[in-house]
Amino acid sequence: MSLIIAVIGLLFAGRLILKNYNPQGVLFLTGIAMMAIAMLTSTPSFVSQSTGWLGFDVFEYISKTFANRAGGLGLQIMLIGGFAVLMSAIGASQVMVRITAKPLMQLNSPYVMLAMAFMLGQALSLFISSATGLGLLLMATLYPVLIRLGCSKAAVAAVLASTCAIEFGPGSGNSMLAAQTAGLEITEYFVNKQLPVISVLIVIVGIIHALVQKYFDARDQRQDVQTDVVENVSSSEVEAPLYYILLPILPLFLMLTFSKMGVGTIRVGLPTAILISSFISLAFEYIRHRDVKIVFSRLQDIFDNMGKVFATVVTLIIAGETFAMGLKSIGAIDALLNAGSQAGFSASIIVLFMAILTFTISALMGSGNAAFFSFAPMVPQIADKIGANVAEMILPIQLSAGMGRTISPIAGVIIAVAGIAGLSPFDIVRRTLIPMISGWLLMLVITFTASGQLMEVLPFLVVVSALVAVAMLIRRKKTAQLATAG
Repeated sequence: MSLIIAVIGLLFAGRLILKNYNPQGVLFLTGIAMMAIAMLTSTPSFVSQSTGWLGFDVFEYISKTFANRAGGLGLQIMLIGGFAVLMSAIGASQVMVRITAKPLMQLNSPYVMLAMAFMLGQALSLFISSATGLGLLLMATLYPVLIRLGCSKAAVAAVLASTCAIEFGPGSGNSMLAAQTAGLEITEYFVNKQLPVISVLIVIVGIIHALVQKYFDARDQRQDVQTDVVENVSSSEVEAPLYYILLPILPLFLMLTFSKMGVGTIRVGLPTAILISSFISLAFEYIRHRDVKIVFSRLQDIFDNMGKVFATVVTLIIAGETFAMGLKSIGAIDALLNAGSQAGFSASIIVLFMAILTFTISALMGSGNAAFFSFAPMVPQIADKIGANVAEMILPIQLSAGMGRTISPIAGVIIAVAGIAGLSPFDIVRRTLIPMISGWLLMLVITFTASGQLMEVLPFLVVVSALVAVAMLIRRKKTAQLATAG
C-alpha cells in the first residue's frame, strides 16, 4: 500500500511541476500530505524531540530542516552563488572564458574544436557554477568562431548548452549535497570519487558530441554562417585586467592546498575559502578602481545573490527533504527495500533504479536539483539497511541529474542558449539526446566497474540500453514521417 501511495505522490508532484507549478510548493505539499497520511495509518516519528502532537511535529521537522540547512549546506551554496555573481560583476569570469578559449580558436577543424569546446566548458564549470551563465559566456566567445569555421548553429548551440551536463567539483550544489550525504569533505569527494569517473567521461562524451553534430550537419545539409546573433550577449561583457583570471580559481586552490591532500596542518573549508577569495577579489577591485563605493557595491551584490540562492536552491533542498520524509514516513523506502530483497535485488540494482529515476525526472522537469534533492536524503538509510557504501551509491545518482537536465527542452540553459542562437529548444535537445544518453550509460558502466558491481547490473544495463535504442528508433521514424507528411 505504501508503494502505491508513493507512486501516486511521485506522479502527482511530477505532473504539477511539468505544468510549471512552483517545485518548492509542490514538494512541500506532497511531502506534508504523505506525512499526514502516515499519521492516520501509523505512529511515525518526524523529530527526535516531539512537540507533543504529531500534527505540530510535521512543521517542527520543516523548521529544524530550515535551521540545519541554512547554517550548513545552505550557507555554502549561498556563498558560492554570491561569489559567482561577484566574479561575473568584476569581469573575472569573462576573462577566464576569453583567455582559455583562445587556443581553441587556432584550430582549423570545426568538429575537433566542438569536442574541445565541450571539454573546455566542463573544465570551466569548476569555477563558473551556473549552467546558464557559462553557456551564455561561451555563446559570446566561441559561438561566432565555430559558426565561421562551418558548424551549424544547432551543432554549436547543442555543445555549448551541454557544458555543465557532468556536474562535479565544489561549485556544484548537487556535488556538495552528495558529499555531505556521504559524510565526506567536498574536496575528498571531488578528488577521490568524482575525478576518476569524470576525467574519462568528459573526453568520451566530447568526442561523441562532435561525431553526432557532424552527422546531423551532414544530414540536414545546412551550414548557417551567422555571427550577428550574439551581439546582445557580448555587449554586456565587463573588461577586466588579465590577472583577474586567477580569482575564480582561488577557492579551489585554497581548499586543495590546505587540506589533508596538501598542507595537512592547516584546514580551509569551502565557506572559509569563499570568504577569503571574496575579500581578496574586493581588494583587487579597490586597487583597480580606487573607489570604496564600488567595492561596497560589489559586496552588496554578493549578499543580494545569497538571498536569491536561498530563495531558489536552499528552499528546494528543504522541500526535497520534506518530500523524502513523506516517503519515509509512509514506509515507502522500507517497502521498496523489502520488495527488492524478495526479488533478489542487490544494492547495485537499487542504485541503478534510483539513477534511472533521477535521470528521467530531471529530463522531464528540466531541473537536476529538484530530482536529486528529493532522492539524496534516502540514500544513507538505504545504504545502511543493505550494507552498501553511501559514496558509491550516491555518485551515479548525482551524475545522472545533470545529464538528464541537458535533454530537457524546458531546462533554463537550453532555453537561454536556444534564444541566443535563434533556434527552438527542441532543435538543441534533438542534438544533445544521443551524447547525453550515451554518456549516461557510459557513466553507469564506469561507476559500477569502479565499485566492482558491473556484472550484477550488466543484464539490466543491456535491457535499458536496448529500450533506449528502440525508443530513439521509433522517435526517428515518427520524425521522418512527420517531415515527409509536411
